[in-house]
Amino acid sequence: MIADAPQPPARELAETLLAETLVSPPPLVARLIATAFAERLMESQNAGGFMQLVSWTESACDRYGDFPAIATLLRSACGVALRVVRSRDAAGLALERDLARLDASIALRLDRAARPATPACPIAGDGLDATIAAFLVRLDDTDPLSAEHSRAVSLWCRRLGRRLGLTEEDCVFVARGGMLHDVGKTTTPKEILLAPRSLSDAEFAIMRDHAAAGEAMIAEIERLHPFRPLVRHHHERLDGKGYPDRLAASEIPLSVRIVTVADCFNAMIGRRPYRLPLSPAAALDQLVKNRGTQFDALVVEAMIDIVEHPDD
Repeated sequence: MIADAPQPPARELAETLLAETLVSPPPLVARLIATAFAERLMESQNAGGFMQLVSWTESACDRYGDFPAIATLLRSACGVALRVVRSRDAAGLALERDLARLDASIALRLDRAARPATPACPIAGDGLDATIAAFLVRLDDTDPLSAEHSRAVSLWCRRLGRRLGLTEEDCVFVARGGMLHDVGKTTTPKEILLAPRSLSDAEFAIMRDHAAAGEAMIAEIERLHPFRPLVRHHHERLDGKGYPDRLAASEIPLSVRIVTVADCFNAMIGRRPYRLPLSPAAALDQLVKNRGTQFDALVVEAMIDIVEHPDD
């Protein structure tokens, strides 16, 4: 049992999931799944374990994977379960990892479903990398440090994708997204972009525009459209306090979560005009500190594993 925590009835929890996840009136199958998940969550609390819940959710996702609303509902339900696990004792850490992995698998399913059916992101050929490189040349002309950062983020994204067990095609996709994520900084005034000091609130508001500006830039090239979410949303947070659109956790694709962690980690260990770089250990501490609120827990675990076991 969770110490000093209220135990909402399954029906109340199910209604909360439906209300928070589905904007339109939910179909019958969504109600059934929400109720079944809530009942199993209540049972697993009393039984002291979540493994049956994880198994059931995987099965439900496989059965109803063709319905994005159902997968989104299950991701929201995973978020509820994660909050419950984190309020338990240290034995819940392994279960938290299982649920985080499950959440990532559902996110990947949604991520793939949202991409165009046409082969917009082949692994090799067709000049796509040359198109991306042209944007990096523009960024290099504006700020070589930002271009250097983008290349490093791309490498981190590829390594994270491999450590998370993504396909090679998905690893290439997130790596290319990492390369493009900061292209909007070519529109940021240089006196703000290159300021050797902390920015004022007004200046930071201008700096934040780079995410939407970058998306607008690549939107002009049809073959780059699949990367638009990675460019626009790499500063979103799981707790909904990010920018530019204040997306909630279930609205942020796994590919974006990977770019976010890679971007923030490399920014912390990299050179900046206004501060010294952090050590990798200190940067990992910041990722862990903000895991579950700003950063995806599973992606953070993958980054820790990469840094601590680079040769694996």
